[in-house]
Amino acid sequence: MLRLRRQNSLIIALMVGLCLSVLPHRSADAGRVLKHIQADGVVRCGVTASGVGLSEVGVSGSWEGFFVDFCRALASAVLDDPDAIEPVEVDDIVRFQALANGAFDVLMANTTWTIGRDTALGITFADVLLYDGQGFLAHRSLGAKSLAEVQTGTVCVPGGTTTVKNLSELTAGLDGRIRAIEFNSSEALYDAFFSRRCDIITYDLSPLASLKQTRANDSDNFVLFPDIISKEPLSSVIRRGDDEWFHIVRWASRALVAAEELGVTRANVEEMRESDTPEIRRLLGTDSQIGLGMGLSNDWAYRMIRDLGNYGEIYERHLGEGGLGIPRGLNALWRDGGLHYAPPIR
Repeated sequence: MLRLRRQNSLIIALMVGLCLSVLPHRSADAGRVLKHIQADGVVRCGVTASGVGLSEVGVSGSWEGFFVDFCRALASAVLDDPDAIEPVEVDDIVRFQALANGAFDVLMANTTWTIGRDTALGITFADVLLYDGQGFLAHRSLGAKSLAEVQTGTVCVPGGTTTVKNLSELTAGLDGRIRAIEFNSSEALYDAFFSRRCDIITYDLSPLASLKQTRANDSDNFVLFPDIISKEPLSSVIRRGDDEWFHIVRWASRALVAAEELGVTRANVEEMRESDTPEIRRLLGTDSQIGLGMGLSNDWAYRMIRDLGNYGEIYERHLGEGGLGIPRGLNALWRDGGLHYAPPIR
């Protein structure tokens, strides 16, 4: 009996040791990005020239658009100043390497979350900001209103993107009717299409809608095909290895979704701080410790909403009725038939 007890004790000790060896441990780099941001007083955001409404240099000379506002929201959360951002422009070819090498703190652009990117490039996708899909914009003179009607033509496609692979898989079954021409920058891509070096341009639908409305001399000369050939969950991206920064970036966007769910807006956020609803009080840091685990003050979400509004307000300002006029669709809240859903704030 004694021998059996000793054997059982040894087995238990070995099991405990094994469990301890696989428990999550604090990364040596944990908190490094936040400390760097607080020391420098600026959030460095990787951006791409995706088009008006998404991310583009405006008439004021500053970067603006849907993705840029999420960068500004981070600056409000961390530094209490939405203007404390430093946009770093990159193209689709170098964006991941630049992020992994520390050129900026977070990539806020139309960047598709895929398993290959998430596991093999030294980067981590934090949260889906926009659900999109790959579409096609064509010169009306091509005489086609859908891919099925294209007899032959050339397609401008952005290099270094999932768009290229999606198109190659599509054209493999089209008997050579469509030929792709790749471009390494957004500007070169757009210029080539509008100068008619290509009959069609393919990209995420939101940039195509922006192109049609803002860059075309006459939008009636172009037709947006109904064909959608892919899922494109566009996400914020950070370097791998800093859990605290990952949590800040992910929860910043989820908190803006939660604010829309709870009816907290830029206009009423001050009075909502006095709300009797427990989850609203927790979200706004009135009587909770939601910033404690991330190294932030408890009113970090309140500051984002105060400065930028909730998710719906940001969407409407740039992509909805106040901007490109794109219906919410998949980007509506879950209760309205969309995919956006905030985990509980508690």
